[in-house]
Amino acid sequence: MASPALDALRFLRSWAGHSRGAPLREVEVDDIQIEDDSPPAAPIGGAGEHAGRSLRAWRYRSAAPAAGPPRPGWVLLHGATRPGPHHPEIVRCATALAGAGGDVLIPEVTSWRELDLDPAPARRALALAARQQHRDPQVRPGGTVLAGFSFGCPQAIASGAELARRGVVRGVLGYGGYHSLDSAIRFGLTGGYERRGRTEKLHPDPYGRWVVAANFLHRVPGMDGAEDVSRALGRLAAFAGDVGFPAYARESDSYKAEVMASVSARNRELFRFFAPDAGVEPDPGLARELAPQLAAAARETYPELEISHALDQPSLREMSLPPVHLIHGRHDRLIPFTETIALKRHLAPRTKVAATITGLLAHSQAAARPTRPVEALRLAAAIRGLMKLHAS
Repeated sequence: MASPALDALRFLRSWAGHSRGAPLREVEVDDIQIEDDSPPAAPIGGAGEHAGRSLRAWRYRSAAPAAGPPRPGWVLLHGATRPGPHHPEIVRCATALAGAGGDVLIPEVTSWRELDLDPAPARRALALAARQQHRDPQVRPGGTVLAGFSFGCPQAIASGAELARRGVVRGVLGYGGYHSLDSAIRFGLTGGYERRGRTEKLHPDPYGRWVVAANFLHRVPGMDGAEDVSRALGRLAAFAGDVGFPAYARESDSYKAEVMASVSARNRELFRFFAPDAGVEPDPGLARELAPQLAAAARETYPELEISHALDQPSLREMSLPPVHLIHGRHDRLIPFTETIALKRHLAPRTKVAATITGLLAHSQAAARPTRPVEALRLAAAIRGLMKLHAS
């Protein structure tokens, strides 16, 4: 890369010019396999659990001949979405990074594409992809930068801490992430979030609560008979990803009716609580009751979903973290921007961390409403700071 400022301009030019379905000009994309030759964590039948297994990934590089110096490396971790590595905004970011001179890998986390929120496969994918970048002679030595999107943000930060110690990671980008399961899930059910001592409210995107309930509703004490609701909400979230309809739009109502047919009569009211008709909010009393129970079930099932627990493991507790840059859309209706503010506050004692809240973005797309010109300058400054991770 030439300089952080110039690279930021090249990134923003490519990012702004990229449109869904447009050809990737000046960027080559390769579908590759990363071999997992790491020693097994525990022997299973005389062989390692992951021995001989490979990981699928997509590599984005400039189409220009690789006659110059090695390129800065990036690893992008998608969130819990059906498109996974092919999510339009992940592709857009990868294309912009490659257009700015970077070498980008996007590993596929198949369980996350199936909307299973287990963090372990993502941590493995990050480790394998970062190691692949470290070994690639076309990638600049000194470590890659991990970027975690949405649900992948805390996992990128935790993995970055481990991998920085091995010299294969030099920084982390977290986009649209969360700090606390309690506040993130409460927002998904009620739309309420705390800002400067006041409770404010947005209409939340119901996709988040569908995925959370699909994974954890039947794990709430007393809700073990609600497996059919969990399955139906999982199908509904999968429809949203496969078909591409917004979960809050009127067109989602026909899909709700279709999947509700699989729910027992006694549980249909509970299903309708999580997936009411478009424009109708869940019952606030039941939302306040269920939100902490869902958060507790998630924490009990996968403790490392929360960054505070993931970084409190004995192997990481005293370890310094690589620099972290956080970006969040002010108009995000899936995870409120206040989660990134809280995440910055949590990480600040352990590393250099920068956070940018921008009105140009929502969760996984540009904001629908117009914004002031100063927002473009703020985002440009954030991208320049991100590029500086490779200049340090």
